[in-house]
Amino acid sequence: MNSDLDISASRVLIVDDARENVRILATILKDVASVSFSLGGHDALEKAKETRPDLMLLDIEMPDMNGHEVIIRLKADPTTAFIPVIFVTSHADVADEEAGLRLGAIDYITKPFNPSIVRARVRNQLMLRAYAKQLEDLNVELERLATTDSLTGLANRRAFRERMTQELRRLDRYGGEACLMMMDLDHFKTVNDSYGHDAGDAVLRAVSERVCGQLRETDTFGRLGGEEFAVLAAGTTVEQGARMAERLLRSVREAPVVWNGLSIPVTTSIGLTPLRAGDGSIDAALARADQALYASKNAGRDRVEVKAA
Repeated sequence: MNSDLDISASRVLIVDDARENVRILATILKDVASVSFSLGGHDALEKAKETRPDLMLLDIEMPDMNGHEVIIRLKADPTTAFIPVIFVTSHADVADEEAGLRLGAIDYITKPFNPSIVRARVRNQLMLRAYAKQLEDLNVELERLATTDSLTGLANRRAFRERMTQELRRLDRYGGEACLMMMDLDHFKTVNDSYGHDAGDAVLRAVSERVCGQLRETDTFGRLGGEEFAVLAAGTTVEQGARMAERLLRSVREAPVVWNGLSIPVTTSIGLTPLRAGDGSIDAALARADQALYASKNAGRDRVEVKAA
């Protein structure tokens, strides 16, 4: 276990109806973590939900609610179920310890307290908790990297297809409408050839920002690859989608992208298709949108064309 991991900001909640026990434990742990306390089970549950401590030291024998009942309620609540619990007891009974472990406790501390043992057990559990948090953060970051386009920060092809699948399932179950738009920057190869790939990247980022500024929180905007983008607009009719597409066209063409003192004019073409219940596979919908996009290119670019389902 990596002893360099900082646990000083960890929070420990001591739960014991005897103030002297609280004082002793707080003194023992003052250099290990941030300590708070509760003198009863009901108050402990409220504080646990409010402060989400990294560890709870829980006395078993308390008059208002014993430790076993506290941990049962703690684990039954999704907002506090993750909080690890070390039981504190004056009984060194194997059966009692087994019962506590079955309820979800991770360790036991017996009275009278041995300061070095208390610190070691608490430190070990806080280290494990810190490692678990690191792993959670790493998994979140890995998921972000796996589903995000690195250049624009938009949903990548994989993430966009997953969102489309979810939306088609929702439409099949509940009905309603949605629209899919395919967008492709016009003459983008000329941008790369004339100004370089760094300029091309700047154009892609700028277009992404402009389009994002026109979309709702419920819309999904993704980069499928190269200069190709897609928008999934849930709860949107074809007519509403066409108006939205016109706004997107204007937002892209309204001003050139300025890069290293150069003004680069940009337009985009859009192909739109509706999504409905029973629409079939996402590939069929993407193919329709792509056909509409092709029609937009052939009709002169910087326009929207619609292909019905």
